[in-house]
Amino acid sequence: MPVTFSDAGATANWVVREGCTWSRTFTASINGTAVNLTGYTVTAEVTAGPTSDAALKTFTCTVTHAASGIFRISIAAATADLTPGTYWWALQWNDGSADQPLCSGNFIVKDWTL
Repeated sequence: MPVTFSDAGATANWVVREGCTWSRTFTASINGTAVNLTGYTVTAEVTAGPTSDAALKTFTCTVTHAASGIFRISIAAATADLTPGTYWWALQWNDGSADQPLCSGNFIVKDWTL
């Protein structure tokens, strides 16, 4: 996924299929050095658009290896039921003192049928 960085966090569009598990694993690093995520809280959600505050879907966010900066966000297939279309997703973390925007962008749900 191409990423563009700014002071508001990175911009990255994400394309998924309806009814499938939506997930990504991230590794947080600065200049090649892992960010130790011990004590951090990661949150991510899908909204109707970039100016909406109402979450349509909330990702399960799990720090899987804090010392290595690895975390995963996911929404299970059983609840990945957004109608095909374009939404907005946003990801942030909190180090215990403040929220830090990490990434956001279009969240495009494609039709999935066999």
